[in-house]
Amino acid sequence: MTKQEARERMKVLRRELSGTERDEKSRAAANHLFRLPAMKQASYFFPFVSYGTEIDTRGIIGRALAEGRLKTAVPKVEGTEMEFYQITAMEQLKPGYQGILEPDTGQRMPAEEGVMLLPGLAFDREKNRVGYGGGFYDRYLQKHCSKNIVTIALAYGFQIIDRIEAQDFDQRPQWIVTENGVF
Repeated sequence: MTKQEARERMKVLRRELSGTERDEKSRAAANHLFRLPAMKQASYFFPFVSYGTEIDTRGIIGRALAEGRLKTAVPKVEGTEMEFYQITAMEQLKPGYQGILEPDTGQRMPAEEGVMLLPGLAFDREKNRVGYGGGFYDRYLQKHCSKNIVTIALAYGFQIIDRIEAQDFDQRPQWIVTENGVF
């Protein structure tokens, strides 16, 4: 499946989920995420802030902040690049790039170690990832991340398909977490 075909198909499938289904699947995926050894051992956490019909990360971010163990930083788009800024409360987020919540204050926190959540529209069994087409995460991971970052894609189970096209610059997650478990 081409990237564009995957994007269009997954957008339709996500829109078809009811709010209740989205909430249930998001809670189940969050529970799988927090049981991972990488999450239990991490000191730094770099989640994306969900938008629209994406699997909900706001509850995950809230939980991480409430537990207080993880230094948490979320992305902010700056031109064609993205940087992560530490937050201590959800109230520090304001609509930014394309209406997605971003930190309006805070200290820049480079992703040098810890766990980073990756958004995406589709994934395949080889962990190839189709994002939204902006390339923000691909560029960030190529430039900044070390082997001390564990990358985890967060998605609905139906977003994992048999095969999608990939290019050399595409960054694959190490793990994919869905409501059905960890892959």
